Amino acid sequence: MENKDFWENCWQSENPEAMYAYLDGYYRWKDGIIDVFRAHRAERVCDAACGFGAYSLAFASNGFQVESFDISPSASEITRRGLARYGIDARVKTASILETGYEDEAFDGVIASSVLDHMTSADARKALTELYRITRSGGLVLASFDTAENSDFGMAHEVLPDGSLRYAEGTPRAGMIFHPYDEDGIASLLEGKTVLYARTNRKGEQVRILQKQPADENL
Repeated sequence: MENKDFWENCWQSENPEAMYAYLDGYYRWKDGIIDVFRAHRAERVCDAACGFGAYSLAFASNGFQVESFDISPSASEITRRGLARYGIDARVKTASILETGYEDEAFDGVIASSVLDHMTSADARKALTELYRITRSGGLVLASFDTAENSDFGMAHEVLPDGSLRYAEGTPRAGMIFHPYDEDGIASLLEGKTVLYARTNRKGEQVRILQKQPADENL
């Protein structure tokens, strides 16, 4: 399960003003991801586990209808206030990616940036099922995964049976789960799904855009 307490403590400790300094780079963002969503008419978009709202701003400032959520109430509020700085009044709520509370097929597209790799592989599969549930047939699901670095393995942790790392008490990441995915691991997680777009972005994240097919509706 998602560690709600960890993420709430994490976002409570952040300085929102420091977070907002990064948002300008996402305002009217020009990126191939935006082009893919436009080409597939994914007009109504959900930013799942939105963090400080970077992708929410990127899509909203490019004319998409955006709703956002995060398991952390503090993150939800940071996103809401950040978007308001650009005159964007988006719907932002607190919810789990495992149980979002949205209706079936509520969105044309869903974004989960650096989210699935912060839960066990079993929960990542459950989260994907939930994201597919709230995406219309033919709609898009974006998932990105952080590339593991030496520092990720150097901090005290235990290795869970599925290969996920759970960081030890007394470390800055105490209680956080990180599942390091390589390309084969991503392919296994997304097996059977239609991948429209794949790349490594400038931050080193592995980005995949999936298209929900009619056969996926009974996942």
